[in-house]
Amino acid sequence: MLNKSLLTAVSIEALKTAIILFALLLISRFIEILPFSGLPVFNRHITAADLLVAVVSLAAIIVFIKAGFNARPAVDELFHWLPGAGTLLNYITGIIAILFAYPAFQPVIFPFIKDFEWVYQSLFLGVTLFLLAKAGLCVYHAGEALSRAIISALQPYKEVQPKPPSALGGREG
Repeated sequence: MLNKSLLTAVSIEALKTAIILFALLLISRFIEILPFSGLPVFNRHITAADLLVAVVSLAAIIVFIKAGFNARPAVDELFHWLPGAGTLLNYITGIIAILFAYPAFQPVIFPFIKDFEWVYQSLFLGVTLFLLAKAGLCVYHAGEALSRAIISALQPYKEVQPKPPSALGGREG
């Protein structure tokens, strides 16, 4: 049976995060349409919009990761049959944040490393593979509990063992 208060807490955290992320998305889109957004900053390849959108993206990533950490205890209790469910949520949150950060910071970083884009790509690849490995190990360590939960879900009706005659209240002999 699901704990409604935990489910409500996770839902509130998810909705709060979605609202904040939507507001940050609107802010970044507004920044991009400002008349001075094409103004060069640092060098002629980085515009004011690129820099400001990167800052807003960083704020969005922080909000998203914080939401994952805030939801972790409730997720651990909701999915009690999966040991480390909250930790797995944090790894998945980190992977999504990395996938969002890669294109978000690219316009600001690439002009500084023209001939070394592979460093940027390798850094993101390394962090993504690390988080994927940690998530995989988390699932591996929870494998037995996960298997038991799947088997019990597939066999909802268990056979009732007949009680011995002495337990039925009858007389023996």
